[in-house]
Formats: sequence, structure tokens, C-alpha cells
Amino acid sequence: MRKAVKPSSTKFLIRTAGTILSAALFIWLLSKQNWSRTWQILKEMPAWLLPVAFSLYFGSILANTLRWFSLIRIQDVEITFWDTLKMVLAGNFASNFLPSTVGGDAVRIAGLARFTGLTTSAASTIVDRLLNILAMFSALPFSVGVFGIFWTGGGSALWGRIASGRGVAPWGIAALGGGLRGGLRGGLRRVKDAIRVWRNQPGVLILGFALSWGGKLMVYSALWLLARGLGMEITLSQVIGVGAITYMLSMLPISVNGFGLREISMTSLYIQLGATLEQASTLVVVTRFILMLETLPGAIWLSEAFAGKS
Repeated sequence: MRKAVKPSSTKFLIRTAGTILSAALFIWLLSKQNWSRTWQILKEMPAWLLPVAFSLYFGSILANTLRWFSLIRIQDVEITFWDTLKMVLAGNFASNFLPSTVGGDAVRIAGLARFTGLTTSAASTIVDRLLNILAMFSALPFSVGVFGIFWTGGGSALWGRIASGRGVAPWGIAALGGGLRGGLRGGLRRVKDAIRVWRNQPGVLILGFALSWGGKLMVYSALWLLARGLGMEITLSQVIGVGAITYMLSMLPISVNGFGLREISMTSLYIQLGATLEQASTLVVVTRFILMLETLPGAIWLSEAFAGKS
């Protein structure tokens, strides 16, 4: 009798295939570019640009941390901003090895569970992620203005699913393994009850949404500065339009941390806006390097996220 393929094995195969395919397409694009021209573009970039861009990217991390911290503190959880930042950095580092760009949420849930119950930990992380998604969803009009994209049919169903959180948080939570998945299924009703607490706190939700946009604007500003430094004639609104589409695509659980999907989509979209292949691919490689570099400190606190409270 033919043995059935386990769903977890199927998901792993899809992620692996998606990562390999997307990365292969991007490598193919890189093979087509003029490397001497790329090197010339990099040499012409102002020396101050990379430190400023890195600072803006890290500023975005601080804004995201403050958003999550405000959601946690409203629940009277005794936790410091520093402990919250360590968990965010650990989650960002873990995302380099987990599906989509939200895989690190599982690490944050496990880390916060040391300070509060698993129900509150999962609920705060889900609400935090939804605020970030809502901010990105509200940026889609920029994409429509730049590319004339209208989401209809199956596309609207996809965005509705993303906006509601269905199929988003579970991807990250699933990475913790069967035991945690079973616990979260059993406590799903309690999680929904915990989420209602924030419904009665509109002030903290508005603050969280504003922090989400503030963090994204820092990233968009860094991208815009880097693009201009590479000689790309592009506006900030166009960068926001590209960023919204790229973010939504990178959330699909078909590659590790959106690797490949982010690169191929960003390169293609910026080329549509008039950038050369060399300019677009260089921007993608430089920003991916910054993204990976800023996650490295999280490796220090990754094990702490799963340890007992010190």
C-alpha cells in the first residue's frame, strides 16, 4: 500500500522547492548583469550611505520592538524593553532559517512565555503581527498608483486572508513543533479571549499602527537613499509601492525568510520603474546584506528565548 505523505513533509518540500527556484531565478538574473558596471556603481556610492541605511533599518527594529512592548505592557506583564528587544532580535535571526518572513514569531512566542502564559504570549505576538500587516496593507494604494494593480478574484481572497491573519500567524507558530501546535490548538479559545483585551484598548492599537508605519518609513527611506546613491531615478512613493508588494509576496510560506521571492520581485519591479539590471540587483543584494547583518545579534539570545527566566 502506498504510504501517504505527511503534511509537514509536503510543506517542507514546498518551502525547499520555492527557495531553490526563487534563488535560482535570481542567480540567473545576476549572471546576466555587467559586473564591471556593478562595481563601478558601488564605487560611486557615497561612503556615508551604508551606515545611514543600516541605522534606519535598525531604527525600524526599535520601532517594531516598541510596538510589541506596548502591547505586552498593557497586559501588566513585568518585562523590560531590553528583554523585548532581545526576543525580537532572536526572532529576526531565526527567520533566516524558517518559512516566510514571519517564522521568527514562533521564537518570540516561546521567549515571551517565560514572562507570561502561553496564551497571552501567542495573542500579543499575533496582534503585533496583524498591526504590521495592516500597515503594509494600507500601503497597497501606493502600489496601485505606481503599477496600476487592482486586486480582484483570487487575489482579493488572498489579501483578505492575510489581513485577517488566517494562514499568517500559524506559519510561524507551526515552526515550534507538534507539541506547541497542539497546545495552541487546545488554547485557541483562550487566545481569542485574550485578543479581546486589546479591542478595548484603542489607544495602544493606534500607537501600534503608527509605530508600524514609522518603522516601515525608515526602511523605505533607507531603500530610497540607497537607490538614489546607485543612480536610480525613483521617488519615495515608488519605493513604498514596491515594498508593499514585496512584503506581501515574501509572507507566502514557500521559501525560507522570503529568500529568492524578495530578490526576484524587487529586481523585476524596479526594472519596470526604469532601473537597469545592475542597479536593481545591486540594491537587492546590498539590502539583503543589511537585513542579515542586523539579525546576527539575535544569535546571542536565541537559546535564551527557550530557556527559563534568568
